[in-house]
Amino acid sequence: MGGLCEGGNELSGSLKARVVLVALAALSTAQYHQNAPQTAAILSEQRYLAGDGTFGAAYSQEDGVEFKEESDVNGNRQGSYSYVDPSGQRRTVTYTAGKDGFRASGAHLPVAPAPAAPQPQYQPQPQYNPPPQQQYQPQPQYNPPPQPQYQPQQQYNPPPQQQYYQPPQNSISQYNPTTPPPHRFYPPGKLNLNRTPDGFTYTFNKS
Repeated sequence: MGGLCEGGNELSGSLKARVVLVALAALSTAQYHQNAPQTAAILSEQRYLAGDGTFGAAYSQEDGVEFKEESDVNGNRQGSYSYVDPSGQRRTVTYTAGKDGFRASGAHLPVAPAPAAPQPQYQPQPQYNPPPQQQYQPQPQYNPPPQPQYQPQQQYNPPPQQQYYQPPQNSISQYNPTTPPPHRFYPPGKLNLNRTPDGFTYTFNKS
């Protein structure tokens, strides 16, 4: 009996551990759904601009969104981004953009079918086409222009003079701003900015 009780305790302990792991996974998945993209905080961010024109940026958010992109001197870009979908699975998309257009790839993206080869159409040579038939068009009859009729000239009446508004001399216009000054918010974290004559580097990590 003692052996059975001990085995039962081991079984119930492993079952409890599994229940706890499942609950933690469900809680982390629910956390992604609760955090809206508008209110998700940035956990880390990096940006740089080199003197040769290359540029790069990357950031990660607390809702699971991650982004990374780099561009070369010719403006061609390549990068990737990922997110957590409503089912709790992480989706990743890699892309390139440049003179060949925008191309994206991912395991969850549909693949377009291959385009069909164009079929040649028969076009007869011009010497085998019959000439177009000309249709007879009657010439319009001559109609003399109408004779102008005499109209007496109207007498000139000068327009009334406009009176311009003249403000009083002792009036002082007061400026009343309608937009309140912006509220500047500095998120808690460690920020580092280094400037060079032809570029910069910027990093941020939330504390």
